[in-house]
Parts: sequence; structure tokens; C-alpha cells
Amino acid sequence: MNEVFIIAGDYLKGKSVYPAFRRLLNLLFNISIASFIYEKCYGCYTWLNYNDYKGILDFFIKGNFFIPFSIFLVVYGTTQFLSIGIFWVINHFKSVKLTREILQYQFKKETIDERLKDINKVSKIVSPIRLTKNTMLAVYQELRNHITPEAFEEIEKGLKEPKQNLEANFTLAFRMIIAITIYFFSLPQFGWVLYLTAMIVLIFGIYVLMISYRFLDIIPTLMRKFHHQAEEYLKLLLEQTNENTDDT
Repeated sequence: MNEVFIIAGDYLKGKSVYPAFRRLLNLLFNISIASFIYEKCYGCYTWLNYNDYKGILDFFIKGNFFIPFSIFLVVYGTTQFLSIGIFWVINHFKSVKLTREILQYQFKKETIDERLKDINKVSKIVSPIRLTKNTMLAVYQELRNHITPEAFEEIEKGLKEPKQNLEANFTLAFRMIIAITIYFFSLPQFGWVLYLTAMIVLIFGIYVLMISYRFLDIIPTLMRKFHHQAEEYLKLLLEQTNENTDDT
């Protein structure tokens, strides 16, 4: 109950309530899964009467609490381990594949010139500023002094928190799938339409999480590749300029 008041207080203060709300949902779904397993193993349970102080003391002192508590810990640990494992395996191999493709890809000078011309054409329509080749090269020349290994490290550090949030969201979605499946089989009023709708939404959400995580994962590689290719392009331009100067 305190968690609910904390969430409400943060909302009224204008703070982000999602992390606390996610923790509350994780607790709720973990308890639901643990409750289902307890009933399958030990039968139906009864809630303690908060006026029955002796019954409450016996529940804790005699160790009866340890059975549901152990089931809850097992459920929490298992779902946490499985969700992180599944999330890591799926994204790791995809990210490695994308990273390898990015590193192996090489732009030709002619291709870059064509792309710069395309950007110039589009800028005439969508932007008040003409993004000519010389303009974009001048902007890059201004930025290149700030592109350092330390800058890339700062970018990677800045991406850790959103990546961790996506991983935590996947864990929540994983527990929701298990809990909703339990609700479907244990609650008569939980029909096929509601179950399929919930599953479709969750699976689509998981797919978006995966794509977002992979994109964040390859951003540093993309930026390093862009920097490397830009430097190579400038080097070719300089060599071409020197050759033209020598010819004249």
C-alpha cells in the first residue's frame, strides 16, 4: 500500500512514476504465479484474519510463512533468470550479426557523392537551409575535433540506462505472459478473445522492445563507422584536390 502512495505522490510532483509502477506490477504478477503454484502443490489457502494476532504469530513463528515465501523467491528468481537469458541470447546474436555487417560494409566515394546530392535535393523541399556538399563537409569539420574516444565512451555510458529499462520491460512482459496464461486457464470469465488480444499486444510490444534494444546496441558502432568513413572520404577528397592542383 505504501508503494501506491509513493507512486501517487511522485505523480502529483510531476516525477516519472513508471519505474515504481513497473515494480508494483512485477510484484503483483510474481505473487499471482506463486499463488497458482502453491494451490497446485498444497491446495487452497486461506487469508489470515488481521484480528487474529495469535494466528498471525503462529504463521510466522512456526515457519508456515516459509513455504509461500520460498515459492515466491523461486518464481522471482526463475522468471528473472529465464527472461534475461532469453532476452540476451536473442539480442546478442542479432546485434553481433548487425555489428559485423556494419564493420564489413564499405562506402565508395561515388556512392557518398550520390547520397550527398540526394540530401541536397531533399533539403530544398523540407528545409529552409540548403544542405549542400560543402555545407555538410564544413559542419563535419567543425564537429570532428569533438569526436574522440572519450566521446564514444560517454555515448555508450548514456545508452546503458535506456537499455536496462528495455531489459526490465521485457522481464515484466515475460511475467505478464505467464500470469495471463494462468488467469486464462484458472478463471472461467477469462475468455479466448481477451487472452488472444492480450497475447498479441504483448508479443508486439516484445518485438518493439527487441528492435529498440538492438538499435541502441549498435549506435556506438554506427557512429564509429560513420566517423571512419567520413575520414576516409575527406582523405580521398584531399588527394583528389592535390592531384588536380598538380595537373594545373
